[in-house]
Amino acid sequence: MKVVLHLVRENAAPAAVTERDWVVYLQPTRLVQGGEPHTAPFPLGPIDHEQVVALAFAADLVVTW
Repeated sequence: MKVVLHLVRENAAPAAVTERDWVVYLQPTRLVQGGEPHTAPFPLGPIDHEQVVALAFAADLVVTW
């Protein structure tokens, strides 16, 4: 199963997000979708820079919106 991390900038609307994808909104940085079932290594909610980096390395693909 391929894990996609979507990094979403302010005022951007991500397209083509599936249930199993991870979605992080930037400014303020927060994980809003962690896969279905939850597969992200962190719980939903605020995360720090180091956690964003860890998610990027754990994902198969990173997309910036």
